[in-house]
Parts: sequence; structure tokens; C-alpha cells
Amino acid sequence: MIVCDASVILKWIFDEEADGDHANRLKEGHVAGNEIIAVPDLLFYEVANVLATKTRLSEAAVNEAFSLLWDFQLERFDLGLEEFMGGLALSRKYKITLYDAAYIELARRLKCAFVTADNRLYEKTKTVKLVDLL
Repeated sequence: MIVCDASVILKWIFDEEADGDHANRLKEGHVAGNEIIAVPDLLFYEVANVLATKTRLSEAAVNEAFSLLWDFQLERFDLGLEEFMGGLALSRKYKITLYDAAYIELARRLKCAFVTADNRLYEKTKTVKLVDLL
């Protein structure tokens, strides 16, 4: 099991991005059933927000991209009070957003790796053993 954040998942949608090959290998491993990709429900809001506000895609293309993501059947987790408290502590300690901390906290709870394509997030949290850069 691997936790991936929106920076990785968005590379699945926008294939031309740097590190897209590595991101696609993670996706293909998940689709083939070789690796489970776990995400907090927050991921869907983050990806939808990017599609809706940061792209010039048509409404039909946005809907198609989001539907495709939904169909990947990622292992979704709803964070509870304990995860929020852990995320708050991580956010304060590493000076990262609670959104980013939610992914790391989920990986801690699941005892698995967390993969990000966000260099700034990685630089701030690389001392956390389970954090990997795509």
C-alpha cells in the first residue's frame, strides 16, 4: 500500500508533466492489482479544484478527467479525530498545510510510504522516514 497526494495523481491526468512516467507506473501497478493506492477523501476535492480553477479544459473534459480518476477505485479513507490531531501536530512541526499533513498522517496510520511530487513538501518533510519524492 502507498499513499499518494494530489501532485502525483494529477500527473496521471496531465501525462506531459515531468515525472509522469514514474507516476504512471504507480497508476498501472494499482490498476493491475499489484499495489493499493490509498488516499484521504481530501484528494478528490484537491484534484477537482485544480480541474475546475487551474486549467483551461472544457467542462466536458473536466468531467471526463474527474470521472476517470473516480473509476481508478483508489482506497479512500475518511479521517477521524485522531488523524486530524496527528495532522495538526505534523502541520505545526514541519510548517506544512494541514492538507499536506493529512496524507502523511494517513501513511503513518497505515504504516506505508507516502509519495509526493511536490518538491517543497518533500524538502520540509524528508526527515519523516515514510516520505518519498516521486
